[in-house]
Amino acid sequence: MNERTIFKISLASIIIGLTFLLLYAGEINLDAAENIEDIPEEQMVKIKGKVTSLKTSDKTIFLEVEGEVAQKNLVIAFTDSDLYLQEGDYVEISGIVEEYKGQKEIIASQIIVK
Repeated sequence: MNERTIFKISLASIIIGLTFLLLYAGEINLDAAENIEDIPEEQMVKIKGKVTSLKTSDKTIFLEVEGEVAQKNLVIAFTDSDLYLQEGDYVEISGIVEEYKGQKEIIASQIIVK
C-alpha cells in the first residue's frame, strides 16, 4: 500500500470518528443528582446548588454546595486557571463521584456559575 492510500484511509477514519463523537456528545444529558450518597463511585453526576463554603489552595478548590433539597455535597476542583467563585454563588457542577475517608465527594470536571 502506498503512502497516499494510507493517508486517505486515515483521514476518512478521523472524519468519521469526529462526526460520531460530535453527534454522540450532543446526546449526553445528566439529570441533577439529589443525594450523592446513593450514587456509586466513578459515576458521572451533575449537581446544582448554592456555594456555602469555599476554600482554595494552589490549584485546588474545595467547595461545599447546598443542593436544592438542602443536601450538602463536598466538591473538589483541580484547575490551572483562576476560577472566580464566591460563597452564595449558584452553580451547576458536573463531575465524578469518589469516596475519600468514608465520605463521598465530587471531583469536578466542569463548574458553571449561574
